[in-house]
Amino acid sequence: MIYLRHLQRQYNTFITRILSLLAITAIISYTEVMERIDFVIYDAMNTLQPSAKDTDLVIVAIDDTSIRELGGWPWSRGVHAELINRLTSIGNQTTAFDLLFSELQANDPHADQLLSEAIAAHGHIIFPVAPVVSTTESNLLTLAMPHPLFSRHAALGHTDIELDSDAIARRVFLHAGINMPVWPALGLLLAEKMPLTKARSPDQERMTKTPLPSYHGRFWARTGEVLIPFTGKPGSFPQISYSRVLFDDDVLASLKDKAVIIGMTATGMGTRFATPASLANRQPMTGVEWHANIYSMIQHNRMIHPASSAVAILITLSWVTLILVVTGALKNNFTILSLLALLLLTLILGYLSLHLINLWIPPGAALFGVIASYPLWNWYRINQFLRSFLINKIQSTTALETIGDGVIITDASDHVIYINRGAENILRTQLNQATGKLLRQIVHIEPATDCTPADQNSAVNPESGLDTPGTLECQIKTALNDRRNVRITRNQLHDEKRVLIGSVISMTDITDTVRLTQRVAFQEEYDALTKLPNRAKLLSRFDQLIRLAEEAEKTITVFFVTLDNFKKINDAMGHQAGDKLLRIVSRRLDGIADQHGVIARWGGDEFIILLDHLGSSESVAEVAQKILRVIEQHFEIDGMRIFVSASIGISFYPQDGVSSNLVLEKAGTAMYQAKREGGNRFDFYSPQSSVIWTRDRLELEKDLRTAIEHNELQVFFQPIVNVVSNKITHIEALVRWQHPERGFLPPSEFVPLAENIGLIGQLGERVLSISCVFTNQLLQAGYPVKVSVNVNPRQLTNPEFLETVFKILQETGLPSSTLMLEITESAIVNNTERASEILAQIKAVGIQIALDDFGTGYSSLTLLRELPIDILKIDKSFVRTLDQNQNDQKIVQAIIGLGANLGLTVVAEGVETEQQSRMLLQHHCRYQQGYFFSRPVPYPALLELITKKMTAGKQLEAG
Repeated sequence: MIYLRHLQRQYNTFITRILSLLAITAIISYTEVMERIDFVIYDAMNTLQPSAKDTDLVIVAIDDTSIRELGGWPWSRGVHAELINRLTSIGNQTTAFDLLFSELQANDPHADQLLSEAIAAHGHIIFPVAPVVSTTESNLLTLAMPHPLFSRHAALGHTDIELDSDAIARRVFLHAGINMPVWPALGLLLAEKMPLTKARSPDQERMTKTPLPSYHGRFWARTGEVLIPFTGKPGSFPQISYSRVLFDDDVLASLKDKAVIIGMTATGMGTRFATPASLANRQPMTGVEWHANIYSMIQHNRMIHPASSAVAILITLSWVTLILVVTGALKNNFTILSLLALLLLTLILGYLSLHLINLWIPPGAALFGVIASYPLWNWYRINQFLRSFLINKIQSTTALETIGDGVIITDASDHVIYINRGAENILRTQLNQATGKLLRQIVHIEPATDCTPADQNSAVNPESGLDTPGTLECQIKTALNDRRNVRITRNQLHDEKRVLIGSVISMTDITDTVRLTQRVAFQEEYDALTKLPNRAKLLSRFDQLIRLAEEAEKTITVFFVTLDNFKKINDAMGHQAGDKLLRIVSRRLDGIADQHGVIARWGGDEFIILLDHLGSSESVAEVAQKILRVIEQHFEIDGMRIFVSASIGISFYPQDGVSSNLVLEKAGTAMYQAKREGGNRFDFYSPQSSVIWTRDRLELEKDLRTAIEHNELQVFFQPIVNVVSNKITHIEALVRWQHPERGFLPPSEFVPLAENIGLIGQLGERVLSISCVFTNQLLQAGYPVKVSVNVNPRQLTNPEFLETVFKILQETGLPSSTLMLEITESAIVNNTERASEILAQIKAVGIQIALDDFGTGYSSLTLLRELPIDILKIDKSFVRTLDQNQNDQKIVQAIIGLGANLGLTVVAEGVETEQQSRMLLQHHCRYQQGYFFSRPVPYPALLELITKKMTAGKQLEAG
């Protein structure tokens, strides 16, 4: 008996659930709770069935062209009269105006009379009417309509547009009016081609007691609701400019036997609104196109009728009941796949109803009922799953001891009841020492550090620290008084009655990650070699000094320092000796700047010193002489005494310029003047030194233009070697210039000039074209290599850059997959959004993207996250001292690991020794480039080098 009562109770409960489900489904269908979802589904189904375009309808558009040709809006009524007369001359059947001529033209009554006569002569003109709220009496509607002079010879159709709750227009009422729906829709009048002066709706014909429409009332009555199957996106209907119809007889003749709608499409004029057809390209639809869609719908009998509430509820309940029967038959076989199949079938039936019988039944409530049927039939299994899940959750506590992260569990009053071994290691404490203490007694957040939410969307307040749920990154002090950076996540535990029973705090030690981030951030603002601020940091500090100087009326002195004949040190002793010299020079100059000024490395052997406390020319000269003296002192490098001198250019803010860039440029001009005078001296900026420098620059500019015009620039190639297979897999294209007088010039001496005079596009296009031609020759010869070409920042942002790249690939026949474009962070940091768009289009055709000089720019990590990068090139400044500097080793290892985790190919530049190559390979960097393998060589030498490599490889394989 007890068992039978249990079964009866289960059966009654199940029936109650089914009835509750059907009742909820009916309520959802009636109240239209899921209206937004129904709208989305309707829009998607509507776009899946594009309609045929009408050929018997033309929109005469009052567009920008017409307004330019006919003058500012509004036009004289005589213009419209002329248009109607021209349409009458070709026997036009019917024309609708989406314009409201509600008042006479006071300054030209003759034009109004001409328009009235033209309307009467045509006999088939339609004008709009629309409800407006009265300005004299609240809630009273009046009818906005054409002046009687025009309307007495025309038909009137309403232009009321219904917006759904999501502000999208999907439906139209075929008849509407004040108090009574007596006015047909404008598109309906146009489609039915009824006698326009007597056009009346069926409702009007039945309303014998009210023969005339009402022009005032309290409510706007509507009937004949239909959904519009839009023909296509805005612009789908044929459009002809208003002015062309007036002046072009051929265009006018094309309108014969056509229905015509005249309306506003000019920019900033007329009403526009969103429709399902305009959602894809976010282009709103004009009113005249709206009426054209209604015309097309009626002409082709494609009106979609929305089901009434009663019909929708009945069909929805019938369908859900059928689903319950089907799922009941499936029982244990009712899986998620079965549920998905039923949901898809529900949508398919709705689609067939929409497009076969033109009936729209909102499927949202039915979808809810189908989804709810799954837990209804699987209630027991869900309960069993939840029970098993809770048991497994309790058992998983033992696994907490095996993870590296710390886990702390507290009670409702925040007393610690458990910590795992990971938390013991982080906090340097033991479980028995922490149990029973308040959380804040064992987790000491350093007050001097900033606690920040790990997630910007997190609701945690940093000031509340550990007290609120959320994720927090901060620094803590352990029991041994050392400090660790941690990410702390707190989640609260509640019982089945939502009563707080405790919290779970997870703790991740991110000290190493923070240090690496700080190191990378340091590299973004400081020079890796000298540890001085880099160029970007200098400009930022200079701008700060300028703001302070303006307030205190101070003068900022700029010392532009460069070493004389620094190249001789690199040539005689190698780049490593040159780097040591630069480090010593930076320390000596830093002692001169002291706490009063700013010192930075500008680039190469150039340094900048900014001082704002020098009050006279004598004190400036004294500092300059001091700089010369400290550099003249000998340097001990690799057991050898080295002597160098310096050239110094001096400029002042604000005397020599109103911006940091301008003052620095003039200091550089003075420095070049000091160099030309033999060096080991300083010069102040003067207009005379600027003239001398400009003449030299103009001469070089002339030579560069000639070199580009006569294809005198050469393209060299430096191999990129896969050190595992010892094969040349890539080549980097590098431009060189053999100047007839100045000798062999590197890119640094003429590429900036090409940028300034606007030739960088021609130069880059030439290099890309030559590189693609030679690489294609290598491919044809059976040498599978890829070519890497550097892209200048100005090239990348040029609107014609993409077209140039695609054109060269087509002309040379080079497969896009063998081309790599190298960009630097400076090329994209100023306009990341535009650069991302361009790179995405490049990537779409198979071209690879390489990020050059990684780690020396402004925002490397952000770029890796947001841009479609394929290859990461480690800057040679890290590789050069790889076998001497442990910090550089760690940075290089971190970059390689970062690239591997992101799925990027990593290439190391500047490899000069076998030891550097071996160390890089140990860190899993197999692609390397540098003098150790080959200097940049012309194409014939490259071909010979690749041939030797492949021959040696084949012999090795044969042996």
